[in-house]
Amino acid sequence: MKNLSIRVIIGILFSAIGLVSLFFTRDALMAAIWLSFGNGLILSDLRFTGVDERGNEYVKPIPRVRTYAAILLIVFAVLLLIFQIFLDLQQPGAAAAL
Repeated sequence: MKNLSIRVIIGILFSAIGLVSLFFTRDALMAAIWLSFGNGLILSDLRFTGVDERGNEYVKPIPRVRTYAAILLIVFAVLLLIFQIFLDLQQPGAAAAL
């Protein structure tokens, strides 16, 4: 439990919300937004420990590829959210709500 930071816990929460929303609403776009953002948060900050040759535990650094993948997932979530807003504004009656 030492390697779970607040960002990882929030990422797990967002991913769980995305999965539950997919099962209940069957809205794949909204579930993809939640899951993408949650998984990006998890990838960006989840740290693992290792043991060196002396038997001491240390925290392994986060690989660059995982950091880039996390940034890509978060950007993808923002783009999907913008697309969702665009689709919502295209529906009839959406202009009357504004």
